[in-house]
Amino acid sequence: ELSQGQRVFTTLLPLLFHINHPMLPGFVNTKTPAGIPDYNPAKVVLQAAKKLSRSFEYKKRARRRYHIQGLYLMGSIGSIAHTARSDLDIWLCHDPGLGARALKALRQKVANVEAWAAGLGLEAHIFLINPDAFRRGERDGLSHESSGSTQPRLLLEEFYRTGVLLAGRYPLWWLVPVEEERNYDDWAAMLLHKRFVNPLDCIDFGGLQQLPVEEFFGAAHWQLFKGIESPYKTILKILLTEAYSEDYPRVRWLCQEAKAAVYAGEADADTLDPYVLLYRRLEQYLAGRGETRRLELARRCFYFKTEQKLSRRSADRRHGWRRDLLQALVREWGWKPGELALLDSRDEWKIDRVLQERNTLVRELTHSYRLLTDFARTYARDSRIDPEELSLLGRKLYTALEKRPGKIDSINPGISRSLVEPRVSLHYARTRNDEFGWFLFLGEVTESQAEVTSPIKTTSGLIEMLTWCHLNQVLGHDTLIGLYPESGPVQRSELHALLCALRGIYPDGIRMEVPMEALSAPPSAIACTLFINTGTDPMAYLSRQGKQLTSNRSDPLSFGAAHACLVEQVEQLVTTSWGETLVLSYQGISGLLDSLCHFLRLALLNRSSGAPPRVTAHSFSSVRSSGIARRVEALFNDVARAMGPEGSGLDTRYLLQAGDEYYLIQRQQDNIGYLTLNDQQELLDLLAEPRHRFRPLVIDPNALQDTPLPELFRLNRKGVIQLFHLTGKGLTRLYVLDEHGALFQQELPATDEHYLLLQQQRFLDGIRLMRSLMAEEPAHRLLLDAPEFFALERDREGRFVASPRTPPRHRLPDNYLELRLVSEGLDLNRAPHVLVCGEQEFSSLEHGPLLLDRVVEYILSQRRSRQSYPIYLTGLELSGVSGEGVASTCELYRFKKRLERRLNRVMEQLTRRRVSLA
Repeated sequence: ELSQGQRVFTTLLPLLFHINHPMLPGFVNTKTPAGIPDYNPAKVVLQAAKKLSRSFEYKKRARRRYHIQGLYLMGSIGSIAHTARSDLDIWLCHDPGLGARALKALRQKVANVEAWAAGLGLEAHIFLINPDAFRRGERDGLSHESSGSTQPRLLLEEFYRTGVLLAGRYPLWWLVPVEEERNYDDWAAMLLHKRFVNPLDCIDFGGLQQLPVEEFFGAAHWQLFKGIESPYKTILKILLTEAYSEDYPRVRWLCQEAKAAVYAGEADADTLDPYVLLYRRLEQYLAGRGETRRLELARRCFYFKTEQKLSRRSADRRHGWRRDLLQALVREWGWKPGELALLDSRDEWKIDRVLQERNTLVRELTHSYRLLTDFARTYARDSRIDPEELSLLGRKLYTALEKRPGKIDSINPGISRSLVEPRVSLHYARTRNDEFGWFLFLGEVTESQAEVTSPIKTTSGLIEMLTWCHLNQVLGHDTLIGLYPESGPVQRSELHALLCALRGIYPDGIRMEVPMEALSAPPSAIACTLFINTGTDPMAYLSRQGKQLTSNRSDPLSFGAAHACLVEQVEQLVTTSWGETLVLSYQGISGLLDSLCHFLRLALLNRSSGAPPRVTAHSFSSVRSSGIARRVEALFNDVARAMGPEGSGLDTRYLLQAGDEYYLIQRQQDNIGYLTLNDQQELLDLLAEPRHRFRPLVIDPNALQDTPLPELFRLNRKGVIQLFHLTGKGLTRLYVLDEHGALFQQELPATDEHYLLLQQQRFLDGIRLMRSLMAEEPAHRLLLDAPEFFALERDREGRFVASPRTPPRHRLPDNYLELRLVSEGLDLNRAPHVLVCGEQEFSSLEHGPLLLDRVVEYILSQRRSRQSYPIYLTGLELSGVSGEGVASTCELYRFKKRLERRLNRVMEQLTRRRVSLA
């Protein structure tokens, strides 16, 4: 029954662990633990060893101690379910007294033997078992990380049911009568104590009389988790666990049935076959519940597990008994030749049949999950079942099986070998909702035939359709694709380019496996690809609209004289950390922004660490398509970089222009969204709003190029007041970024830079002094970071560049008249206040509504020429607020601007009055 490789491996395996010989596979050193009790290699074993190494000579020698107590095969070996492709699971039971160094050498030998098996074309897993630790239920009883390491009792049941002794000691369990299983420990102790059994002849792995509910739950949980990826392989185990759960906690174990049959004298190998016993239990369970459809599914899984094809003649006589046994079962089931032929052609099943089978499997897995949930709920109070495990499994089922718009579902979880179709037809037509969509038909289906033919798949967008076809491997390189109508929006060249792009993203059409740990965190984006304007030429559309495009504006987001956004449609292909593949479609400028924010949420908000994935974009629909794709790709990556760990983080705000509007992307509590600003004035008003904390602002390289704002915010720093000035055409433009990043602007008559900086330095020094007196903490940050000054100029390319300036350190001239305001607050209508002009004080209590007139009259009287050049406030002292109540620098500058405007208006009125009197 074994393949040639399996036969060689199983023949030599006991010898490899009985001795350490440098000419045999697995050798580490001569001190590696070895020796199996009562093992004497047969002639055929020594001949096999000679074939590997002609110089090999076996020398029998007495041993004081045998380090390897037993060697067992378990699983399907020797049963109807065993095939030439079956894995080989081996239990290697070692002396519990082995030290750490000896175990390390033994593990290395195990790894070497497994590697040798791989060279024979086998997949062998050798588990190191410490019998004492395993009997105590310790989790390190198994060396491999597997479901068995967390469910030792259930693994033990499978071992007792399927284990085959290769060499060494037999399991003591076989000597404990079935009716005494509940008293297993006492019986085992009695057998050994009264010397009915020699302890050196057997191994006590323990009994099955106790099974913690959390272990039972863990096994069902693990099997269901694995069943999502390969349902045929695990659905029989899932059903068996379900059958066991009905009897819990007094479970009727299959291994006990097998032992009872042996004790009763049953010697028929077919009856005792572990997989036949398993099927009989499932048949009894499902038939008893009247679940005929589930029973038929169990039979199909059993049939597929055997890898026999009864509708076809077998040339291999070694399969005789297995084939005969399966034939008897099939007759019992009443399967017709046509049904067998259909099952035997499973490797060639195409998409229509595979979809039917997948729906059946999905229904079964979902049903099993509900039963498992009910089981956990029933025993939750009396156990240590972790509700998070159930939640993670629910997420796994949701991501793998749940259907929802835009999600690319996997339809072939090991059902058929290939779904590649020789010919398909893609139709772009109206859906039942009177919207256009894409329809996939098998074979050549014309437009008239499509009206009376059911499609295999319907999607709203082409990218979703092509991704579904590619990931489910429906389209091969030689598949002929009919595209209808011929005058449709997508041309054949674009279709070919889209398919090539998808093949580049998923080269083998294979999705990644998702570990359970990944489901414990929210889903994050691990890959993102954008498809722009599929089947749409934005230039043609704009020409039909009669919009003027001639201009030197080449930004695809605000193109030409019409400031047109050339992004009509965005289809976002995202792969998440939960293993989901999603295609989401967005329209227009708002769609572009929604798509960007959706990506940022997945890539930044839901990511615990690391940089966001790099976005790629494709477009093939027009002559400008590559430029449009590059622009959108750069935008997504620039925003993600700015708001990610490489930039200033999620507090960052990002500003861009699309069309005539501006958009500010920012975090809003637990979300990332955007604000729409209709014009530049709305934007400036927003930037001027007082802020309570600093948030960096990054400006898209294509936005506001004719203003100095990109340069200002590039230099902006937290907690630092920055002042910029731009002089030209008789005016000086003043820009102030305060400690929280709020913007203040003021236009002044052109003045000497020396005096401008001196005035501003004087005013800011006054603010800093006031804050130092009011600060709750002496070392207030604003005392540590001095204001920064910059002059703005244009470079050769017309871009604004800021150059640092150092304010003069000497005092103002003696004849310079300072003007300071002393007040309890900024509301001068309520708070008493005093304007100090040089050494002269003017109080609101004394002068009332004529206060400003008196101040201006005094200032003019102090000017030699009595000229009416502007009046500036040089100092501000507020005494009625402290700590957090102190206004921000920009608020103080705005107050200063308003007061100066009132003073200068009064001066104009007085000047006009003098002129009229003269």
